[in-house]
Amino acid sequence: MVKFCLQCKNAFWGGRYCPKCEGEILLLDAAEPENQKYLGELNIDVRPKYYARSSMLLTCFGFIMALPLGAFVFLRGMAHSGNVPLWASIGVATVVVISWGAWFLSRVLFDKQMEKVEDAKELQLD
Repeated sequence: MVKFCLQCKNAFWGGRYCPKCEGEILLLDAAEPENQKYLGELNIDVRPKYYARSSMLLTCFGFIMALPLGAFVFLRGMAHSGNVPLWASIGVATVVVISWGAWFLSRVLFDKQMEKVEDAKELQLD
């Protein structure tokens, strides 16, 4: 859950008090309706964090699914013919293509989502 501090204008992932400000300055939850009015005043934009996370999940899913699918293609091909080098190369190519494709699609998704983010705000990428 994203919380922000009105004093230093930073956003944080959870916590109760601002770790950067002196004293115990309460962090406000960005999801609560009564705090929505402060979001326009902040000089930060946390959308890149969400966009990066969705791209990472897509990439991870592609990498995780590539190996079982490549192994399935290899084993299925071996069941029908005994040509090990052919089916091993097709299985490896399947793993590489799916992994690279997931990485490429996640990059395209991230770039498309980042087009909506204004450059005037300070992006919080930590």
